[in-house]
Amino acid sequence: MKERLKKIAPWVLYPIFYFVMLLVFAVMVFPYEKLKERIVASFNAQQRSTNGHQELAIDEMGGHWLSGVKMKGVRLLSASSDPTKPPTEIKIEEATARVSILGLLIGNQDTTFRVEAFGGTIKGEHDLRGKDRRVELELVDVDIGQIQPLTDLLGLPMEGRMSGTISLLMPEGKASKGSGGVTLDIKDVAVGDGKAKLKGALALPRLAVGDLKLVAEAKDGVLKVTKLGATGKDLELIGEGRIGMRELATDSLLDIQVRFKINDGYRTKSDIAKSLFGAPGSNVPPLFELDPKVKQSKRPDGFYGWTIRGPLGRPEFIPAGGGGAPSGLPAISLPGMAGSAAPRLAP
Repeated sequence: MKERLKKIAPWVLYPIFYFVMLLVFAVMVFPYEKLKERIVASFNAQQRSTNGHQELAIDEMGGHWLSGVKMKGVRLLSASSDPTKPPTEIKIEEATARVSILGLLIGNQDTTFRVEAFGGTIKGEHDLRGKDRRVELELVDVDIGQIQPLTDLLGLPMEGRMSGTISLLMPEGKASKGSGGVTLDIKDVAVGDGKAKLKGALALPRLAVGDLKLVAEAKDGVLKVTKLGATGKDLELIGEGRIGMRELATDSLLDIQVRFKINDGYRTKSDIAKSLFGAPGSNVPPLFELDPKVKQSKRPDGFYGWTIRGPLGRPEFIPAGGGGAPSGLPAISLPGMAGSAAPRLAP
Protein backbone atom coordinates (compact mmCIF):
# COMPACT_ATOMS: atom_id res chain seq x y z
CA MET A 1 0.00 0.00 0.00
CA LYS A 2 2.84 2.43 0.86
CA GLU A 3 4.59 1.73 -2.44
CA ARG A 4 1.36 2.42 -4.30
CA LEU A 5 0.88 5.73 -2.46
CA LYS A 6 4.41 6.75 -3.32
CA LYS A 7 3.67 6.20 -7.00
CA ILE A 8 0.31 7.99 -6.94
CA ALA A 9 1.23 10.91 -4.61
CA PRO A 10 3.33 12.90 -7.15
CA TRP A 11 0.49 12.80 -9.69
CA VAL A 12 -1.96 14.15 -7.08
CA LEU A 13 0.13 16.45 -4.90
CA TYR A 14 2.00 18.24 -7.67
CA PRO A 15 -1.16 19.43 -9.47
CA ILE A 16 -2.69 20.53 -6.15
CA PHE A 17 0.49 22.40 -5.21
CA TYR A 18 0.64 24.01 -8.66
CA PHE A 19 -3.01 25.09 -8.47
CA VAL A 20 -2.62 26.60 -4.98
CA MET A 21 0.54 28.49 -5.93
CA LEU A 22 -1.14 29.71 -9.12
CA LEU A 23 -3.95 31.21 -7.03
CA VAL A 24 -1.53 32.76 -4.54
CA PHE A 25 0.57 34.47 -7.19
CA ALA A 26 -2.53 35.50 -9.15
CA VAL A 27 -3.77 37.32 -6.05
CA MET A 28 -0.37 38.91 -5.47
CA VAL A 29 -0.07 40.32 -8.99
CA PHE A 30 -3.75 41.01 -9.68
CA PRO A 31 -4.27 44.63 -10.89
CA TYR A 32 -6.63 45.75 -8.10
CA GLU A 33 -5.97 49.42 -8.85
CA LYS A 34 -7.24 48.93 -12.42
CA LEU A 35 -10.25 47.01 -11.08
CA LYS A 36 -11.04 49.85 -8.68
CA GLU A 37 -10.89 52.41 -11.50
CA ARG A 38 -13.11 50.27 -13.71
CA ILE A 39 -15.75 49.79 -10.98
CA VAL A 40 -15.85 53.52 -10.21
CA ALA A 41 -15.92 54.55 -13.87
CA SER A 42 -18.65 52.02 -14.76
CA PHE A 43 -20.89 53.05 -11.86
CA ASN A 44 -20.55 56.78 -12.51
CA ALA A 45 -21.08 56.30 -16.26
CA GLN A 46 -24.26 54.35 -15.58
CA GLN A 47 -25.51 57.12 -13.29
CA ARG A 48 -24.92 59.73 -16.00
CA SER A 49 -26.63 57.65 -18.69
CA THR A 50 -29.72 57.11 -16.51
CA ASN A 51 -29.82 60.69 -15.12
CA GLY A 52 -28.87 59.32 -11.70
CA HIS A 53 -27.83 61.54 -8.83
CA GLN A 54 -25.08 59.45 -7.22
CA GLU A 55 -21.30 59.32 -7.54
CA LEU A 56 -18.98 56.57 -6.28
CA ALA A 57 -15.42 56.95 -5.00
CA ILE A 58 -13.02 54.34 -3.54
CA ASP A 59 -9.70 55.20 -1.88
CA GLU A 60 -8.05 51.75 -1.78
CA MET A 61 -8.67 48.23 -3.09
CA GLY A 62 -6.70 45.05 -2.50
CA GLY A 63 -6.99 41.28 -2.20
CA HIS A 64 -8.84 39.39 0.51
CA TRP A 65 -8.01 35.71 0.90
CA LEU A 66 -7.79 33.93 -2.45
CA SER A 67 -11.06 34.97 -4.07
CA GLY A 68 -12.02 38.25 -2.49
CA VAL A 69 -11.37 41.98 -2.39
CA LYS A 70 -10.97 44.51 0.39
CA MET A 71 -11.93 48.16 -0.06
CA LYS A 72 -11.24 51.16 2.15
CA GLY A 73 -12.68 54.66 2.04
CA VAL A 74 -15.77 53.88 -0.04
CA ARG A 75 -17.93 56.98 -0.50
CA LEU A 76 -21.29 57.33 -2.22
CA LEU A 77 -22.33 60.93 -2.86
CA SER A 78 -25.99 61.73 -3.58
CA ALA A 79 -27.28 65.07 -4.79
CA SER A 80 -29.55 66.80 -2.29
CA SER A 81 -33.16 67.49 -3.23
CA ASP A 82 -32.45 71.05 -2.07
CA PRO A 83 -30.09 72.64 -4.64
CA THR A 84 -28.80 75.05 -2.00
CA LYS A 85 -27.45 72.19 0.14
CA PRO A 86 -24.29 70.11 -0.47
CA PRO A 87 -24.59 66.44 -1.51
CA THR A 88 -25.16 63.83 1.17
CA GLU A 89 -22.45 61.24 1.73
CA ILE A 90 -22.56 57.59 2.72
CA LYS A 91 -19.09 56.59 3.89
CA ILE A 92 -17.84 53.04 4.46
CA GLU A 93 -14.58 52.69 6.38
CA GLU A 94 -13.84 49.16 5.19
CA ALA A 95 -15.63 46.49 3.16
CA THR A 96 -14.66 42.95 2.19
CA ALA A 97 -16.31 40.56 -0.25
CA ARG A 98 -15.36 37.00 -1.18
CA VAL A 99 -16.69 34.70 -3.90
CA SER A 100 -17.03 30.99 -3.14
CA ILE A 101 -14.72 29.03 -5.47
CA LEU A 102 -16.70 25.82 -4.85
CA GLY A 103 -19.90 27.64 -5.83
CA LEU A 104 -18.33 28.78 -9.10
CA LEU A 105 -17.33 25.19 -9.91
CA ILE A 106 -20.99 24.11 -9.80
CA GLY A 107 -22.29 27.17 -11.66
CA ASN A 108 -23.38 29.40 -8.75
CA GLN A 109 -22.13 32.82 -7.68
CA ASP A 110 -22.13 32.82 -3.89
CA THR A 111 -20.64 35.94 -2.31
CA THR A 112 -20.15 36.75 1.37
CA PHE A 113 -19.39 40.29 2.49
CA ARG A 114 -18.73 42.37 5.58
CA VAL A 115 -18.98 46.15 5.87
CA GLU A 116 -17.65 48.31 8.69
CA ALA A 117 -19.64 51.55 8.60
CA PHE A 118 -21.70 53.95 10.72
CA GLY A 119 -20.01 52.74 13.90
CA GLY A 120 -21.30 49.19 13.41
CA THR A 121 -21.16 46.15 11.17
CA ILE A 122 -23.24 44.97 8.21
CA LYS A 123 -22.57 41.43 7.03
CA GLY A 124 -24.35 39.03 4.75
CA GLU A 125 -24.55 36.88 1.64
CA HIS A 126 -25.49 37.44 -1.99
CA ASP A 127 -26.24 34.26 -3.95
CA LEU A 128 -26.94 34.06 -7.68
CA ARG A 129 -28.22 30.64 -8.66
CA GLY A 130 -29.41 30.42 -12.22
CA LYS A 131 -31.64 33.45 -12.68
CA ASP A 132 -32.68 33.70 -9.04
CA ARG A 133 -31.00 36.00 -6.55
CA ARG A 134 -30.96 35.81 -2.75
CA VAL A 135 -29.76 38.51 -0.33
CA GLU A 136 -29.25 38.02 3.42
CA LEU A 137 -28.19 40.96 5.60
CA GLU A 138 -27.47 41.27 9.30
CA LEU A 139 -27.00 44.68 10.88
CA VAL A 140 -25.18 44.88 14.20
CA ASP A 141 -25.08 48.01 16.37
CA VAL A 142 -25.28 50.57 13.55
CA ASP A 143 -25.34 54.19 14.77
CA ILE A 144 -28.22 55.92 12.94
CA GLY A 145 -26.74 59.30 13.88
CA GLN A 146 -23.88 58.60 11.46
CA ILE A 147 -26.18 57.93 8.48
CA GLN A 148 -26.06 61.35 6.84
CA PRO A 149 -29.00 60.92 4.39
CA LEU A 150 -31.23 60.08 7.36
CA THR A 151 -30.16 63.05 9.47
CA ASP A 152 -30.37 65.34 6.43
CA LEU A 153 -33.90 64.12 5.74
CA LEU A 154 -34.97 64.91 9.30
CA GLY A 155 -32.88 68.06 9.55
CA LEU A 156 -31.80 67.27 13.11
CA PRO A 157 -29.11 65.15 14.80
CA MET A 158 -30.21 61.68 15.90
CA GLU A 159 -29.18 58.98 18.36
CA GLY A 160 -29.87 55.27 18.35
CA ARG A 161 -28.31 51.87 17.64
CA MET A 162 -29.86 49.69 14.94
CA SER A 163 -29.69 45.90 14.66
CA GLY A 164 -31.75 43.44 12.66
CA THR A 165 -32.03 41.27 9.58
CA ILE A 166 -33.10 41.61 5.95
CA SER A 167 -33.86 38.50 3.88
CA LEU A 168 -35.03 38.71 0.26
CA LEU A 169 -35.44 36.15 -2.53
CA MET A 170 -35.76 37.66 -6.02
CA PRO A 171 -36.97 35.35 -8.80
CA GLU A 172 -35.23 36.07 -12.11
CA GLY A 173 -33.08 38.50 -10.15
CA LYS A 174 -35.86 41.08 -10.01
CA ALA A 175 -36.67 42.95 -6.80
CA SER A 176 -40.08 43.74 -8.30
CA LYS A 177 -40.90 40.02 -7.84
CA GLY A 178 -39.16 39.62 -4.49
CA SER A 179 -40.37 38.01 -1.28
CA GLY A 180 -38.95 37.80 2.22
CA GLY A 181 -38.90 39.90 5.36
CA VAL A 182 -37.30 42.77 7.27
CA THR A 183 -36.93 43.11 11.03
CA LEU A 184 -35.13 46.13 12.48
CA ASP A 185 -34.80 47.24 16.10
CA ILE A 186 -33.39 50.67 16.92
CA LYS A 187 -32.60 51.10 20.62
CA ASP A 188 -32.70 54.37 22.58
CA VAL A 189 -33.73 56.61 19.69
CA ALA A 190 -33.52 60.34 20.38
CA VAL A 191 -33.82 63.45 18.20
CA GLY A 192 -32.22 66.84 18.72
CA ASP A 193 -29.33 67.95 20.91
CA GLY A 194 -30.51 71.29 22.28
CA LYS A 195 -28.44 73.15 19.65
CA ALA A 196 -29.83 72.32 16.19
CA LYS A 197 -32.88 74.42 15.32
CA LEU A 198 -36.20 72.94 14.29
CA LYS A 199 -37.75 74.67 11.25
CA GLY A 200 -35.09 77.37 11.67
CA ALA A 201 -36.82 78.57 14.82
CA LEU A 202 -35.59 77.40 18.23
CA ALA A 203 -33.09 74.74 19.22
CA LEU A 204 -34.95 71.49 19.90
CA PRO A 205 -34.29 70.05 23.36
CA ARG A 206 -33.34 66.36 23.23
CA LEU A 207 -36.51 64.36 22.51
CA ALA A 208 -36.51 60.73 23.68
CA VAL A 209 -38.33 58.52 21.14
CA GLY A 210 -37.46 55.24 22.86
CA ASP A 211 -37.08 51.88 21.12
CA LEU A 212 -38.29 51.88 17.51
CA LYS A 213 -39.29 48.62 15.83
CA LEU A 214 -39.91 47.94 12.14
CA VAL A 215 -41.29 44.64 10.83
CA ALA A 216 -42.18 44.15 7.15
CA GLU A 217 -43.05 41.23 4.88
CA ALA A 218 -42.37 41.13 1.13
CA LYS A 219 -44.47 39.30 -1.43
CA ASP A 220 -44.60 39.71 -5.21
CA GLY A 221 -42.36 42.76 -5.05
CA VAL A 222 -44.37 44.65 -2.43
CA LEU A 223 -42.89 45.13 1.03
CA LYS A 224 -45.78 45.55 3.49
CA VAL A 225 -44.96 47.25 6.79
CA THR A 226 -46.79 45.23 9.44
CA LYS A 227 -45.30 47.02 12.44
CA LEU A 228 -43.73 50.44 12.80
CA GLY A 229 -43.83 52.21 16.11
CA ALA A 230 -42.21 53.58 19.23
CA THR A 231 -43.58 54.67 22.57
CA GLY A 232 -40.94 56.73 24.29
CA LYS A 233 -40.89 59.11 27.21
CA ASP A 234 -41.37 62.17 25.02
CA LEU A 235 -43.03 60.94 21.82
CA GLU A 236 -45.41 58.31 20.49
CA LEU A 237 -45.05 57.16 16.88
CA ILE A 238 -47.19 54.77 14.82
CA GLY A 239 -46.93 53.86 11.14
CA GLU A 240 -47.88 51.45 8.38
CA GLY A 241 -47.80 51.23 4.60
CA ARG A 242 -46.15 49.56 1.63
CA ILE A 243 -43.05 49.84 -0.52
CA GLY A 244 -42.94 48.77 -4.16
CA MET A 245 -39.44 47.31 -4.50
CA ARG A 246 -37.24 48.13 -7.48
CA GLU A 247 -33.85 46.86 -8.71
CA LEU A 248 -32.24 50.14 -7.63
CA ALA A 249 -33.22 50.67 -3.98
CA THR A 250 -33.52 54.45 -4.33
CA ASP A 251 -36.14 53.93 -7.07
CA SER A 252 -38.41 51.89 -4.77
CA LEU A 253 -41.85 53.52 -4.43
CA LEU A 254 -43.06 54.52 -0.97
CA ASP A 255 -46.64 54.70 0.26
CA ILE A 256 -46.16 55.03 4.02
CA GLN A 257 -48.42 56.65 6.61
CA VAL A 258 -47.02 57.79 9.94
CA ARG A 259 -48.39 59.77 12.85
CA PHE A 260 -46.65 61.05 15.95
CA LYS A 261 -47.60 62.92 19.09
CA ILE A 262 -45.46 64.99 21.43
CA ASN A 263 -46.27 64.00 25.01
CA ASP A 264 -47.38 66.63 27.55
CA GLY A 265 -44.38 65.89 29.77
CA TYR A 266 -42.00 67.01 27.04
CA ARG A 267 -44.07 70.06 26.09
CA THR A 268 -43.78 71.36 29.66
CA LYS A 269 -40.11 70.40 29.94
CA SER A 270 -38.82 73.91 29.20
CA ASP A 271 -39.89 77.29 27.88
CA ILE A 272 -38.39 76.37 24.49
CA ALA A 273 -40.46 73.18 24.32
CA LYS A 274 -43.59 75.16 25.23
CA SER A 275 -42.86 77.67 22.47
CA LEU A 276 -42.15 75.02 19.86
CA PHE A 277 -45.04 72.62 20.54
CA GLY A 278 -47.39 74.62 22.76
CA ALA A 279 -48.14 74.23 26.45
CA PRO A 280 -50.97 71.76 27.26
CA GLY A 281 -54.32 73.61 27.26
CA SER A 282 -52.85 76.78 25.74
CA ASN A 283 -54.56 78.54 22.82
CA VAL A 284 -51.33 80.17 21.65
CA PRO A 285 -50.29 78.64 18.28
CA PRO A 286 -46.99 76.75 18.67
CA LEU A 287 -44.04 77.76 16.49
CA PHE A 288 -43.95 74.23 15.08
CA GLU A 289 -47.30 74.84 13.37
CA LEU A 290 -46.33 78.13 11.72
CA ASP A 291 -45.37 76.00 8.72
CA PRO A 292 -48.65 75.59 6.77
CA LYS A 293 -47.91 71.95 5.97
CA VAL A 294 -47.29 71.12 9.61
CA LYS A 295 -50.55 72.81 10.55
CA GLN A 296 -52.39 70.74 7.92
CA SER A 297 -50.90 67.59 9.40
CA LYS A 298 -52.43 68.26 12.86
CA ARG A 299 -55.21 65.78 13.73
CA PRO A 300 -58.08 66.23 16.20
CA ASP A 301 -56.49 63.64 18.53
CA GLY A 302 -53.29 65.71 18.85
CA PHE A 303 -51.22 63.56 16.49
CA TYR A 304 -49.42 64.92 13.43
CA GLY A 305 -50.17 62.70 10.42
CA TRP A 306 -48.07 62.41 7.27
CA THR A 307 -48.13 60.37 4.09
CA ILE A 308 -44.70 59.63 2.58
CA ARG A 309 -44.83 58.93 -1.14
CA GLY A 310 -42.60 58.73 -4.18
CA PRO A 311 -39.15 57.22 -4.81
CA LEU A 312 -37.10 56.26 -1.76
CA GLY A 313 -34.28 58.50 -2.96
CA ARG A 314 -36.57 61.55 -3.22
CA PRO A 315 -39.63 61.06 -1.01
CA GLU A 316 -42.48 63.56 -0.79
CA PHE A 317 -44.02 64.35 2.61
CA ILE A 318 -47.75 65.09 2.38
CA PRO A 319 -49.69 66.36 5.42
CA ALA A 320 -52.57 64.05 6.37
CA GLY A 321 -54.27 65.78 9.27
CA GLY A 322 -57.55 64.00 8.56
CA GLY A 323 -55.93 60.55 8.70
CA GLY A 324 -55.55 60.32 4.92
CA ALA A 325 -54.17 62.17 1.94
CA PRO A 326 -55.44 65.68 1.20
CA SER A 327 -58.08 65.99 -1.49
CA GLY A 328 -56.81 66.23 -5.04
CA LEU A 329 -53.82 63.94 -4.39
CA PRO A 330 -54.25 60.60 -6.17
CA ALA A 331 -53.28 57.41 -4.38
CA ILE A 332 -50.20 55.63 -5.66
CA SER A 333 -50.87 52.19 -7.10
CA LEU A 334 -48.06 49.75 -6.38
CA PRO A 335 -47.61 46.33 -8.00
CA GLY A 336 -49.64 43.77 -6.09
CA MET A 337 -52.03 46.44 -4.80
CA ALA A 338 -54.40 46.56 -7.76
CA GLY A 339 -58.03 46.46 -6.78
CA SER A 340 -57.38 47.47 -3.18
CA ALA A 341 -56.97 50.86 -1.64
CA ALA A 342 -53.65 51.88 -0.19
CA PRO A 343 -53.62 51.43 3.59
CA ARG A 344 -54.51 54.44 5.71
CA LEU A 345 -54.06 55.14 9.39
CA ALA A 346 -57.26 54.94 11.34
CA PRO A 347 -58.40 58.34 12.53
